[in-house]
Amino acid sequence: MQFANCRTVKRSLPIFLRGGDTGVLLVHGFTGSPHDFEYMANELNKAGLTVSVPRLPGHGTCGKDFLTTTRHDWLRRAYDAYYDLQGICKEVYIAGLSMGGVIALIMAADLKPKKLVTLAAATHVFDKRIALAPLLALFKEKMVRQNDEQYDDPDLQYLKNEYWSYNWPKQAAELYKLMKEARKKVPMITSDTLVVAARNDNTVPLSAAEFIYKNISSEKRKMLVFEKSGHVLSNDVEKEEVTKAVIEWFLDK
Repeated sequence: MQFANCRTVKRSLPIFLRGGDTGVLLVHGFTGSPHDFEYMANELNKAGLTVSVPRLPGHGTCGKDFLTTTRHDWLRRAYDAYYDLQGICKEVYIAGLSMGGVIALIMAADLKPKKLVTLAAATHVFDKRIALAPLLALFKEKMVRQNDEQYDDPDLQYLKNEYWSYNWPKQAAELYKLMKEARKKVPMITSDTLVVAARNDNTVPLSAAEFIYKNISSEKRKMLVFEKSGHVLSNDVEKEEVTKAVIEWFLDK
């Protein structure tokens, strides 16, 4: 399906970096794109890991494209990327940010990777209106929201204009279903799990990280809270420290 003026900007292109025999799948969040993992992906690769950051369908292109996608499309792309890594690597680990963290939890319950990292995984969110998204979706495809931020990078400005200046009831309803599924599946997870949270996160409460940490069945688990970061931990003021913690978790035998 084609849409006028719809394109994939360079910052949203999938990332694949060939490294050693251990692969890492990084899954971005709701209305995000691979650009949120640019720094972490490169650092993981420098540490010797093969890294894949797929672009989830409808993300990083245009709003009209986003409206055609569902949670099934997003999950399918993440699973496909995992299987592709599995075809060239002896072992594959998973990490996810926000909605990507929710997808990572669902995948970990199913695929049982040896290691898992969640970054501000949105099993719960501050905005309780998300429970009303299925109802709102019957009346509105998208709703304008205040976003005065301006970006020097034209790619990021394009993404802001297409995605971050709106609320998306239909897609939020799909996210809400993913959140509920992940909460049910957390107790099925046995992977060595690092749960990462941000003290200044205005989207996902600290209680979400605590929920994951307390309810997973993993024998080896750790929770880290970064004091200065906001929601996008992989691309915020402590991205170096966050990335170092992720690398150490994945390389620890």
